[in-house]
Amino acid sequence: MILTVSFLSACASTPSHNTATSSSAEPSFMTESEEKPDSLEPYLKNLAQLHHIPLTDLQNAFQDAKTIPTVKKLVLPPAPGFKKNWKVYRSRFIEPRRFAAGQQFWKNNRRFIQQTADKTGVPAEVIVSIIGVETIYGKNMGNFSVRDSLMTLGFNYPETPNKKARETLFKSQLEDLVVLCWKENPKATPFKKCLNQSGSYAGAIGLPQFMPGSILRFAVDGDLDGKIDLRNSPEDAIASVANFLKVHGWVKGEPVYLELKDHEGAAESARILADGAPVAKLQLGDLVAQNIVDKNELPDNTPSLIVDLPSPDKNGGTEVRYVVGLRNFIAICEYNRSFFYAQSVAEFSEVLSGEISVTETAAKKKKKSTKSSSTKNKTKKKSSTKTSS
Repeated sequence: MILTVSFLSACASTPSHNTATSSSAEPSFMTESEEKPDSLEPYLKNLAQLHHIPLTDLQNAFQDAKTIPTVKKLVLPPAPGFKKNWKVYRSRFIEPRRFAAGQQFWKNNRRFIQQTADKTGVPAEVIVSIIGVETIYGKNMGNFSVRDSLMTLGFNYPETPNKKARETLFKSQLEDLVVLCWKENPKATPFKKCLNQSGSYAGAIGLPQFMPGSILRFAVDGDLDGKIDLRNSPEDAIASVANFLKVHGWVKGEPVYLELKDHEGAAESARILADGAPVAKLQLGDLVAQNIVDKNELPDNTPSLIVDLPSPDKNGGTEVRYVVGLRNFIAICEYNRSFFYAQSVAEFSEVLSGEISVTETAAKKKKKSTKSSSTKNKTKKKSSTKTSS
């Protein structure tokens, strides 16, 4: 995913429909297909020249390629009248089955996850959270041919206002896939098998759902076996997720987000400042001065943004939860450009680390955190007394 939707949608309160996280909802098999587009041949000739790949090898690898109508349907925008629903979106990812799988994944890979966290500054629970949100730790990696999905979207994207830009994007990803697979093994059979591997309908691959371009640019050989295998190597997936976030601006020790203060004025001020853009145009000190968030240990000039998380209310209107996103929130948005996605990753990481239970709401969490900090202060006093004695 890493371009998975970094490029596929604008990061805003609307969740992307082009994410690898949707692989869990994909059909287990595809029966519809169409012949490959006529414009593929000149595209392959260009790739052959650019990357010094024999044209006959490319032609053979794409000989049986077909466009997939199902993929075209899945990338269509929501129907008119669609209402964003943060609560439903969150419930898809913060739930008992994913939590249990996350605990087991963390236990199985604890030493390497911690080594990676220490090396990159990306917390262990965030690394584990992303892989869980993406594929439930490999259970849902997608059932579409990556070659055919990218070809479909690159040459036959649905008639939408951004059709041209999308086709350019997916043709670029298809080129990256060709380069990746040729680099991995240029022999005919393994080359074609690599191109035709299964992934999400948008072409994302493996445990962390990286797009081919992201594999080329950000993936890491975590297990040091001389190759990058995001499908079968947990170490490669773990190291790659952490490296992606680090490269995209992860700040060690800084929270992903902050809760608003518990009064109506804070929410109203946040509403006015929220613009849906994944850009930290605000400074934390100004938000403190406006009584939107509590004063904390972060510098006043910490870049910040208001994150809006809307859900339908019982009266047919919309209720919105607001939080303050920080630089690490934006780093997660670079993984998948959706406020809903980034906030789900953040909150699932809190569940995995034991900060809240899998069934707790944000409101319960806020009350609990106040109580917990008081308890921690008492604990510190007892510990210091015991030490001094």
